[in-house]
Amino acid sequence: MGFALPNGATVFVGSKLAATVAATAVSNAKGAVFTVATGHGLAVGDPVLISSGWGLIDNLVARVSSQTATSVTIDVLNTSDTNFFAAGAGGGSLRKVTEWTEIPQITEVASSGGDQQYVQIQFLSDDRQRNLATYKAAKTQTFTLAHDSTLPIYGVLTAGDRSGDTLPLRMYVPKAKEMRYWSGIPSFDPQPTTAVNAVETVQAAFAVQSRDMTFYKDTVSEPSS
Repeated sequence: MGFALPNGATVFVGSKLAATVAATAVSNAKGAVFTVATGHGLAVGDPVLISSGWGLIDNLVARVSSQTATSVTIDVLNTSDTNFFAAGAGGGSLRKVTEWTEIPQITEVASSGGDQQYVQIQFLSDDRQRNLATYKAAKTQTFTLAHDSTLPIYGVLTAGDRSGDTLPLRMYVPKAKEMRYWSGIPSFDPQPTTAVNAVETVQAAFAVQSRDMTFYKDTVSEPSS
């Protein structure tokens, strides 16, 4: 069992991405292998935004774990179940995140959505209803930050709001020794909220696009003898 406070955590938005690397095929395996062309330029440890015909990994952000001249492996992905990952249907692309811009001065983090929805049915022989899970609501994550129009993140968020592009996000939680990745489409209004005796703030909201968040614990080096 383990737990940690989020105090000291930092949040970044992927502000620049490299050219798209086409993936003509993705294997059904624990540690999915993406077939790519030579000269792909991806290296071990590179964070990439995934586009895939498999909805469960589409818009996921993950790190490259190994690579060859014509393949890239992402070991955090388990695509072995063909009931969910139809063979031959996972092709898409990878885009390396080349620059991150911090969302600084965060005063509050809020999440909404993601709650399970249900439908009730009742048979004639039942004396109470049955509850069946249907779908989970879309997620939105909102960061409130102290207003400062000179911050570099303002330009990144404004451009993302206008384009509607899906942007990678990452959060490092030092007390958990963990890096987390996900993606979302930003909505940003630079007009601050103003109240007497209160720090002015703005909000950056992200419509979460990745089905899951990927987690990476810090690597602990063994002491040399």
